[in-house]
Order: sequence, then C-alpha cells, then structure tokens
Amino acid sequence: MSSIPLTAPPPMPAEKRRSLKDWSGYYTVTFVVVACKMSDAQAALPKGLTLDKSYGQQHGSETLYPILLSVGSIEDAHVHAGGFFGINYFEVFSAIPGVELEQGEGPLGPFIYPYRGYLNQLVPVILGRLSGLRKFWERVRIATVTRSVAEQSSTDMFTVSSLFAGHPILDGEFEFGASLGVSDLNLRVQTLAAVLPPNLVAMGPFGKAIRSEFEFRFDRGLAWTVNRATVNIRIPDVIPGINQPVTITYPPTAGASSLVWPEDTRYSPVRAFVPWRLKSNDMKDALVPARLLPALPAHGSAADSAGAAPSSAPSPPAGPAVSPAAAAPQSES
Repeated sequence: MSSIPLTAPPPMPAEKRRSLKDWSGYYTVTFVVVACKMSDAQAALPKGLTLDKSYGQQHGSETLYPILLSVGSIEDAHVHAGGFFGINYFEVFSAIPGVELEQGEGPLGPFIYPYRGYLNQLVPVILGRLSGLRKFWERVRIATVTRSVAEQSSTDMFTVSSLFAGHPILDGEFEFGASLGVSDLNLRVQTLAAVLPPNLVAMGPFGKAIRSEFEFRFDRGLAWTVNRATVNIRIPDVIPGINQPVTITYPPTAGASSLVWPEDTRYSPVRAFVPWRLKSNDMKDALVPARLLPALPAHGSAADSAGAAPSSAPSPPAGPAVSPAAAAPQSES
C-alpha cells in the first residue's frame, strides 16, 4: 500500500455531528517510551483514577510502568464548527497509559492520561486547561536538520525552557532515517498501540473526569525509523517520580539506572506524521475502538525471528535507558 505524501495529507473523514468540541489536525511527532516506578505513576494520578496493573513489568525489585513522551509539532489544529482558523504550535507531552476510572457512569477505561505538556502558543494552553489538561505556556523550539541527503538521514532537535527566565526544562535530539509506510508491517509503530489507546481522560476544574475521543490515524500517515535518541530532562516531575536531572538515551547506554525497561528493539522510538481527531463529549456510551495493525508475534518466537506473519499480541512495551545526567543545564541564547 502506498504511503500518503507529506505535501498532500488526506482529509479527515466528515462527521455528521460537529461542534466546538470536535477538533482535528496533523501531528509530526516522535514517541519515546520510558519507565517509572508503578507506585510513582499511581501517585501522579488525580483522585478517582487508577492504573491498569497489567501494564506493569517486574524489573529486579521494582515494578515499572510505561510513560509515553511525545515531542512534535501540531499543524492546522481546527474546530469543525464556525470555520475556525487552524493553529500551528510545538508541543512536548508526557502521558500515562492504561488509566481507568475507579467508578462512574459509562466506560471506565482504558484511557491515556496526559500528565504534563509544554506548548509555545497560549491559545491551545487555555483550551487545554478548560478541558482539564495540564498544559503550560513555555518556550518550545523544534528544528529539523538534514544530515545526509544520500543516506536520507535527518535530525530533529528540540528545546523547552521557561517562558520568562529561560531556565532549561528539557532538550534533546532524534536522528531518523528513511520513511516507512505505516500501513506496512512496521513493528515500531505497531507496539505504540499498547500505550496509545484512542481515548483520553483528564480531571476538570471541579474534580470531574472529562473523557474524550482522541485518535491518531496511523493507518493514514507516515513513519520514520529513529536510529538514535537523546532526551535531557533538566527539572523534576516531567516524568512521574523522576526528581533529578536524567538523560534518556536510545540505544540504551551502559551503566543505566534500574529505571529502564528490559532492552527490546521492537519498542524503540518512532517518528510519525499522522492525522488526529479529538472530540470531547465525555463518552457516556462507548469507547472508540483502536485502529490496530496485525498483532505482533510473541517475542523470541520462531515467527518473530523469521519475519513470518504475526499471530499473537505484544508483550508489555519496553523503552530506552534512563541514566543520571552529568551535564549542567544550559540556557537558550
């Protein structure tokens, strides 16, 4: 199946019911799956939300839980009613997958809970806050540099710093290669299905859960293989429970701390260009079904090593190494 070119992205499907709560756009984003202690992930959730314990994985004496870090640019974010203009902005977010409501009407999960987000535009921050999302207006910059045209190698470099003082929050870079058709059997994209349920939950200003349909259309986008990734977290609480400067690396570096997933290249970072859709209707009736690609073979199986057609669901997601950052923070010029 042919890939959709970046210069002519497909239109989102028309909806019969359109309102000010119905948004869509396009996202160029790199996803990195890291880990924290399950107890820290649970402590980061508001009252009324809990973790799906099946997402946890024993690693030594600790039970670890996956955290999704996304770095990218939102393009043409627009509401369907009233001909609202599109918004373009940069966004860096950490999110907790596999979240459930402890009680309530309608579906209780699974959801993804946006933990903390940094944006460079005020309007989406305000709109997000009204929907219970912890968005912060900061300096966010992302630039793509082509390293080698012949080898189709490029690098995304990003920085996040405080809006007024310019203090570093996090920064890093992702080196990626030639594009891959997402509709093909791309294992790196497929494994994101476990940590990207197409439904979102947040807590409103009065402690009420706000449930939304949020879906990445991976079947209508592009993906790139990320060959190398470095993320420097400069302040506490970007990732739940990580309260000192750390460096996240892919491939994992020697001497990494215990807060890592067991190494598994199927869960390495991936860069994607995808249409997305958000509809905040509190989903009283049903969850949006995930658009899943064919299931992965069991890790280490004969089918996996031979590249045969997959037949079983993936194991819990693994991710890059996390190690203490020795470098001192540097301010943006």
